[in-house]
Amino acid sequence: MGSEPLDRAHAVTSVTAFDHIRLDVADIDIAERFYAEALGLSVVVRYELADRVILQMAPGGRPAGVELWKERNLVPAPHPTHHVAFRVADVPALVEHVRALGYRVVAEPRRIEQETVAFVADPDCHTIELNDFMGRPTVGAPA
Repeated sequence: MGSEPLDRAHAVTSVTAFDHIRLDVADIDIAERFYAEALGLSVVVRYELADRVILQMAPGGRPAGVELWKERNLVPAPHPTHHVAFRVADVPALVEHVRALGYRVVAEPRRIEQETVAFVADPDCHTIELNDFMGRPTVGAPA
């Protein structure tokens, strides 16, 4: 007897992909502008409910991405060491684009072995890592 039943059970009970991470925001329109203009993300879905707006945005409008959450009486409280990381083609160029739009650069681009990383802040002070991931294998690439 092979492992087919076990494989099938594992497929049903395991994570298949990362979808989004929630970020609380003070103003949904300001947050949407940052993620669209500064980072180039597109809307995946937007829910307008009685007491909250939930806006998912991701590269190319397809998850994985961020879920911007604006809820009445909720004050964003970003954790100082948490961050969201995005893979980008040209870290220094994107940092300059973000800076030119008037957003805060938290850490200038720097090399870490084969990768270039930088950190910027969104309007609610969530830290966003920009990384070219050149030294890491990607899905489908040989390790």
